[in-house]
Amino acid sequence: MKSVSRFLITQILAAKSKSVLKRHRTQIIAITGSVGKTSTKEAIYHIVGRHFKAHHSPKGFNTELGLSLSVLQEEASGFSSVKAWLGILKRAFAKRKLPYNKIVLEMGADKPGDIRKLTKIAKPNIAVITNVNPVHLEKGQFKDLDDIRNEKASLISGLRSEDVAILNFDDPLVKTMPTKGRIFSFGTTQEVDVRASEIESTNKGLKFTVTYKTESANFAVPVLGTFQIYTLLPAIAVGLTLGLTLKDCVAALRDFQLPNSRMNSIPGIHHSTIIDSSYNASPTSMARALELLKELKADRKIAAVGTMNELGDRTKEAHLLLGANAAKAADIVVAVGQEASTIKQGAKEAGMPENQIYTFMTSDEAGAFLKDFLLPKDLVLVKGSQNRVRMERLVKIIMETPELASQLLCRQDRAWEKI
Repeated sequence: MKSVSRFLITQILAAKSKSVLKRHRTQIIAITGSVGKTSTKEAIYHIVGRHFKAHHSPKGFNTELGLSLSVLQEEASGFSSVKAWLGILKRAFAKRKLPYNKIVLEMGADKPGDIRKLTKIAKPNIAVITNVNPVHLEKGQFKDLDDIRNEKASLISGLRSEDVAILNFDDPLVKTMPTKGRIFSFGTTQEVDVRASEIESTNKGLKFTVTYKTESANFAVPVLGTFQIYTLLPAIAVGLTLGLTLKDCVAALRDFQLPNSRMNSIPGIHHSTIIDSSYNASPTSMARALELLKELKADRKIAAVGTMNELGDRTKEAHLLLGANAAKAADIVVAVGQEASTIKQGAKEAGMPENQIYTFMTSDEAGAFLKDFLLPKDLVLVKGSQNRVRMERLVKIIMETPELASQLLCRQDRAWEKI
């Protein structure tokens, strides 16, 4: 779709979305952060959607255009199809949609000013900030970590005194963000409003205790990794802000599942197990995933890791560290993409023998290799950035039931298959 047409469609849908939200006096719950936005959005909706007439998009719609699609209850982008966009415009103005009085929105930012564009469409009543990490550092994006912090902080800078800012106090860059809204904090220290303790991670999920005021409750959630506490705590905080109890949150999260390709366990060929985190990757999320691989038990652990994009001057340093961390967590490293040789160098420098490191330019090549290489009881972590890497293609090759790829993996739409 040509840039002029895209701009016009973006403006039309933004105006319509703003009108819809204003007309229905919709309470807006917005989430931003460097990593884990979609998972956090899903956890929040899993609680909110059980008790209120609420809406969200299961897609990672976090751009100006995506935000409008979410508000207007569209399930897919029109990509480059003029016909598809015309259909979206027609439905936006002619089709009656199911009403809702709360909406959970994900707000992303690739460069300064992105979040302000989103809050002009949907000004939040409850704003959640999960973390600040080094991402989107290419030319024309963010200059440094302070630049990223300032952009994320813009989500809460316009809050009114009656609005709520739900902040991760375990992240020092989030903790000090200024706002006129009421601060509701979460984390693992004594000073926070919603505190997690006794956190235990197993191959089946996460167990922890949450304390709020004078009450405590025990949670058991089927998600992998200790770090997922920062996905679940803000969801619990939102629930409490809306008047729910800890007991309500325990019941809601008991069957919570992460979105596709975000640390999901999938059966692999030859009786192996895949931890599919192929949706995207950054230095922080990659480190978390490798830490999980280290925690889990298996006869042989394989880290299939792809290039991380948009790191600017930090690219080499980040991939050397990725290789070193992979060497500490896995028995075998499979590196994929333009930085595969850098990942290999990092793994070798960390002491991994060269014959335990394999490099490939594409995920398809790596998948073909693993298809013959995997043994029973192998545990394979698969993670990498989306653009130009697309590690879900590797997962599809080595999963036990590739016919279920459309249900279990990310980016299985026809439009994505053409990219």
